[in-house]
Amino acid sequence: MQSMIIDLKGLKLAIIGGNSPCKQILEILLGPGLKELDPKVIVVADTLTRVEGIQYAREKGIFTTMDYDEVCKLSDMYVILKLKNDEILSCILEKVNTEHVSIIDLDAYRATSFLNFLKSEEERLKIKRTIQSDEIDKSEIVKLFDQFTATIKENAEEENRYLKDEREDLIEMEKELFQIIQGSMIPTFIINNEHIITHWNWACEKLTGHNAYELVGTDRQWVPFRSAKRPTMADVIVGEMSEQEVSKYYGSSWRKSGLINEAYEAEEFFPHIGENGKWIFFTAAPIKSPDGKVMGAIETLKDITEDKKTQEELELQDKELSTLYDKYKKSEEKYRSLFNNNPNPIFIIDRQTLEILDVNHRVEEDYGYIKPECLGTPFLEIGDTSDETIKEGLEGLAVNKSILFTKKKHFKKDKTSFFVNIKVVNAIYSHRDVLIASATDITESVEKETQLIQAGKLATLGTMAAGMAHEINQPLNVIQICSDLILKMIKKGVRIPDDELTMMANDIIDNVARAAGVIKHVRDFARQSDRDLKKMVINDPINDVFKVLGHQLSVHSVKVEVDLDPEIPEIRAEHNRLEQVFINLVTNAIDSMDERAEKEEGPIEKILEIKTYAQKKWVITKVSDTGIGMTNEVKRKIFEPFFTTKETGKGTGLGTSISFGIIRDYGGTIDILSEYGKGATFIIKFPAIE
Repeated sequence: MQSMIIDLKGLKLAIIGGNSPCKQILEILLGPGLKELDPKVIVVADTLTRVEGIQYAREKGIFTTMDYDEVCKLSDMYVILKLKNDEILSCILEKVNTEHVSIIDLDAYRATSFLNFLKSEEERLKIKRTIQSDEIDKSEIVKLFDQFTATIKENAEEENRYLKDEREDLIEMEKELFQIIQGSMIPTFIINNEHIITHWNWACEKLTGHNAYELVGTDRQWVPFRSAKRPTMADVIVGEMSEQEVSKYYGSSWRKSGLINEAYEAEEFFPHIGENGKWIFFTAAPIKSPDGKVMGAIETLKDITEDKKTQEELELQDKELSTLYDKYKKSEEKYRSLFNNNPNPIFIIDRQTLEILDVNHRVEEDYGYIKPECLGTPFLEIGDTSDETIKEGLEGLAVNKSILFTKKKHFKKDKTSFFVNIKVVNAIYSHRDVLIASATDITESVEKETQLIQAGKLATLGTMAAGMAHEINQPLNVIQICSDLILKMIKKGVRIPDDELTMMANDIIDNVARAAGVIKHVRDFARQSDRDLKKMVINDPINDVFKVLGHQLSVHSVKVEVDLDPEIPEIRAEHNRLEQVFINLVTNAIDSMDERAEKEEGPIEKILEIKTYAQKKWVITKVSDTGIGMTNEVKRKIFEPFFTTKETGKGTGLGTSISFGIIRDYGGTIDILSEYGKGATFIIKFPAIE
């Protein structure tokens, strides 16, 4: 959340929205109370010209405009106060250089807070001017202090009243909504913006056979309809999926609602509902906040099984008539080319120039180009031009040989990206030496793999929790101590020397930054990363592992020996996913050493060693531990999904499997040297970038 406290001295700002708070803000900014700070309002913008803020600004000679773009073009402002939520505003304000200009979004509550801040500044400056006069005495200072304290208290009480009223209104609205939804005869459920079910009415229970108490409070809205997790139409609305994403899940069975704005509807057969399954027509619409943000979605269901049976009988009759007609109709084509009927897009590529010579119909359908647009285009331009591996592979492909490129990014005509496996063979086509490339869309597989990797990250976060708590708790303790001391001194009426106050403020700032850094690193790690390979140094994700696991290693009495080559060559990979690999290896090493300590009598030396170095064309990382080690059987199975040597409930068996998949994706290998009772060494190799 943006701070309401800003430096007003010499501040140049713009205001978007001329409604009531605008005039109040202008009155204070332009009034005598803040004159010595000299804040300047450069422009006030609103599409409505008769609102009181615009009229007041004109009276004061301030530039006003109906064009928000003019605000973005100004170069001498530091802050934009945004008092309204026009949908077009978000797009326009993206043009603002936020490195130099702060955009403060003020809803009703935050506008109240900002006005209170301005009033406090007025009062503070008034007190300051009075104190600096030569004629003031101590009683007057006490009186001024009491006045300022009363102002702060009044501001706080005003904000608390606002929040209390808003909370009571929300509670009343929730009661009314529950009664309306629950009493409706239409099967209905509601999810919030985190995809959690908040309402599942009686009619929905009756249709699906699933009770509200089983589902409300969970994200299991898919359970009554699917055998595996998949977004419901309400999830589609909350996730604000693109039309391409919706089609991926619902094919051609969905459409935009003709009755409800921004709503989607579809019909589908669900074999798990009822004795013989049911056809359901469902509609989902967004629930939005006053500023236009999607806060949730409501989905209604209608059983259309009987209607569908009648429709299917009519369609069957039509199909039988069509079949009889086709038997007597001569085919207009004697044969169809295998080339054009192949289910995968196929490209014929010039061996020397790598330009496209021909494409089949599937290319036009899947990529959105028409054939003439493809011909003569370099094949590499429909993919990620920064990925040099395809060009190198094609140029080095020998005669009568083939090559497979996996998980490569291609782009459709509308710039939509998707992932493909590309099989290329060297051949002769129309008496020319060509390459024949067949592309298979694996986007869904890549997305599922990404989701699996993300699930692995979230599981890993559990092991990181203790370390994160420790790293955050230390700065919080410092902040608490400083805050307590300041509060005690204020209550006792004792003035805190400026140097001590500055020192405590700096301590608070430093420790806030420290805690924020830990949180940012964990947030960056937890976010779902795209498959976007970049040049990187392998030492970086290794160093980041110790930011979150350093405390855990210390608690488990593990001695860490790190030897990272500072001159090591770069590799092509993703920082986020490699950090996940090394976190998995380090946490497994800790568990292994703990297990050995439990099984052996007497103390054992727990040592974790990580070393990086380059060897010929490879970048190598060794991760060694003095743990329990592995038998040959465990080594054979360790990379299999769901295989684990840990007790039930302490491991998913996915960590090493996911790590193996990530390493393999980057052209790497992983080997294990281990004997039971003698520790383990994992050797990871990646091709170096030449």
